[in-house]
Amino acid sequence: MKTSRLVPLAAWGLVALGIALRLRQYLANRSLWLDEAMLALNIIHKDVWGLLGKLDYEQGAPLGFLLLEKLAATLLGDGERALRLLPLLAGCASLIFFYLLTRQILRSPSLLTALALFALSPTLVYYSSEVKQYALDVFFAVLLLYLFTRHSSLATRNSSLITHHFSLIIHHSAFLLAPWFSHPAIFVLAAIGLTLLVQNRRNPIPTLAMGAGWLVSFGALYLVSLRGLSENEFLRGYWQEYFRVNPLDMLLGLFANPGGLMAYAPALLAVMLAGAGMLLARQRKAAGSVLLVFLFAGAASWMQFYPFAGRMILFLIPLVYIFLAAAVDLLWSIPLRPRILSPLLALSLAGFLLYTPLIASAERFASPKYPEHIRPAIAYLNANHKPGDLIYVYYWALPAFRYYARPDMEYVAGGLHTDDPRALLSELDRLRGQRRVWVLFSHVYERGEFNERDWALAYLSQIGERKRQFIEPGTSVYLYLYDLK
Repeated sequence: MKTSRLVPLAAWGLVALGIALRLRQYLANRSLWLDEAMLALNIIHKDVWGLLGKLDYEQGAPLGFLLLEKLAATLLGDGERALRLLPLLAGCASLIFFYLLTRQILRSPSLLTALALFALSPTLVYYSSEVKQYALDVFFAVLLLYLFTRHSSLATRNSSLITHHFSLIIHHSAFLLAPWFSHPAIFVLAAIGLTLLVQNRRNPIPTLAMGAGWLVSFGALYLVSLRGLSENEFLRGYWQEYFRVNPLDMLLGLFANPGGLMAYAPALLAVMLAGAGMLLARQRKAAGSVLLVFLFAGAASWMQFYPFAGRMILFLIPLVYIFLAAAVDLLWSIPLRPRILSPLLALSLAGFLLYTPLIASAERFASPKYPEHIRPAIAYLNANHKPGDLIYVYYWALPAFRYYARPDMEYVAGGLHTDDPRALLSELDRLRGQRRVWVLFSHVYERGEFNERDWALAYLSQIGERKRQFIEPGTSVYLYLYDLK
């Protein structure tokens, strides 16, 4: 695909910008929040064989991801930056491979738009520094589609036999290993496999043989890991509302979360469908495989195998950006009079798509978010805690507390009360008679009319006197010292 010399320079500039945004978020070094802390405790305290079994705190993650995280913790220590290094590397590498992918299937205006969306996406930036597997999901979705389009390109160019076979080895190795590092990579592989089967329908044996290898790898993965996750009642209950979602609601929900696009969702859907139609007309094989990824992910949700929600479908966002950006090229190519009108409309659409990600990323670069920044509160507690003090830790603050607190620090673990204030107050009653009681809250959110922190503080103020408080601005972390006579 011919592009001007300025396009590659602009593209690599966007890649550099995206990497800078991800490094800024990573170097901000916010505290581990609840989900990160729960997974980090598994990585730190379990040995390799323990990671192959059921994880504590009802966690689930691909085995390859867990083993690489364990390696990082062993070599670099169990600090936040060591644990977040793998997601950071995956996030930065995703940018590069996304550029290489879009260069194969998009023209200059839409290529730069898609790459800018990817580089500026506040969601993709955020998950590039989180101790979870979602950045790897994005990386493998982009990598597999790039390898597929590149292999197709080599085949059509009649490349040398050595180059062809080397390409096959690299591609099949990635295809076999991907599901061990990213569960939704299975949907991408299914889409690629079906596309290849249709393409090679006159001689399907090589494709079927390759697919058989994928099935063997997937079967082993299911027996070792996925079967346990599928039988986990807690996880199934947690994600239950995201199974069998109306297909239209599925698509409309993509744009705000995790897409990071806050514009009118039906308008974005119309733009995406227009871009998908244009790309199907020009790049049928690549566009068809991308559409099939959506189809397989949606089908898995309807069969209650995989939730279609939030961070679990982060891997779809690069594909959404490709179709949205393709609509820019569609407008650019419409022969309007005067001729300048088509580029102006295309650039207006690009600006419309990029406005929200640009503003959000600029704000977070200037002032990174610290939603559950519990480390300063633990440091304050470590500095001011005296022998004999009692520490009460709210249930949802327990994982982060266990990660950051000194090993010798004794504490009382709060119970999970959900919407039962009487159980919470009964638990606090058992703290009576203690002259110094530290109370730590984190990950506190409204559940209907019941906010456990507010109920607890109101009751503690009735049975005692608040002596100190430590509240980290802009977070959900609260630390109080009470005298409960």
